Amino acid sequence: MNKIAKSLIVGVFLLTGCANSSVERLLPKNQTQIIAHRGDHNKAPENTVEAINEAANQNYNGVEIDVRSNKDGQLYLMHDNTLDRTTNGQGKSEKFTMKQLKKVSIKTASYPKYENTSIKIPTFEEAIEAAANNGLMVNVDGSKGNWLDEHFVKNVMDILKKYEIYDRSFFVISDEPSRNFVIQKYPDATVSWLCDKKEDIPKEIKKIKSYKNALLSVANDIADEAVIEKLNVSGIRYQVYGVQTSERYQELKKMKVPLIETDKVVPDKAE
Repeated sequence: MNKIAKSLIVGVFLLTGCANSSVERLLPKNQTQIIAHRGDHNKAPENTVEAINEAANQNYNGVEIDVRSNKDGQLYLMHDNTLDRTTNGQGKSEKFTMKQLKKVSIKTASYPKYENTSIKIPTFEEAIEAAANNGLMVNVDGSKGNWLDEHFVKNVMDILKKYEIYDRSFFVISDEPSRNFVIQKYPDATVSWLCDKKEDIPKEIKKIKSYKNALLSVANDIADEAVIEKLNVSGIRYQVYGVQTSERYQELKKMKVPLIETDKVVPDKAE
C-alpha cells in the first residue's frame, strides 16, 4: 500500500469512530450514568451551588446547568429569562451586572434545609468549582447563551479548563451554526443536540458520526425499545433526557442506555 493510500485511511479513521475517544471516556461502554437536571433541585433550589453539592451527596454522576452572560459580560446560572420565578428580584437577569445580581436572593421556602439560608445566584465559575470539587460530569445547556459570541464561548471553556473539568463536560447546542462555531474554535469539545422525533433517529446517528466528539440527546418520550436498539447497534454515545420515574430508569438501564437525565429519580432509590 502506498503512502498516499495509507494517509487517506488514517485521515478517515480519525474522522470516525476512534475520534470519539473523549466521548468514550466520558461515557464508558456498559455503564449507565445519571445526571441531575439543573442540579438536585429536589433538595436545593435549581441552578445553585447548593443544588450541585446536593447532587453529589445523592450520588449523581453529573449535573445539567444553564449558563448565561449578564450586562457586564460575566457568566452566571439561571434557567428563566427573568428573575421573577426563582428569586425575590424582577426583570430580565441579563440586564443586570453581577454585583446587582448578587444582591438578589433565591427563593428557598420550598426547601426546609435552606429555608433560613440566603442563597445567591452563582457565577458559572462558582458552579464549575463545585462540580469539579465533587468529581461531577457537567452538561452545559446551550440554549441560553450566545454560542456564536467568541468571547462568551472562550469564557465558558476557560473556566472549565481552569478547574480541569473540560474533559468531563459536554455542550447541548441544538442550533447547528452555533454548534459548528464552537467546534471550529474547540475541535476537542464534546457536543450534543436534542432529538425528539423517532423518524429523525437514522439521520441523527449519521450526523453524530460526522463529528469528532458528539453524543445525541434523545427525548424519553421517543426512546422505546426499537429506538434504543438502533442507538446501541450504531455504536454512538447518547443520553435520554426527561426520565422521571425509578421504574423507567431501571428499564433504560437494562437496555444499556449510557446516560440518563432526570429531575426526580434519586440514584440510591433507583438502584
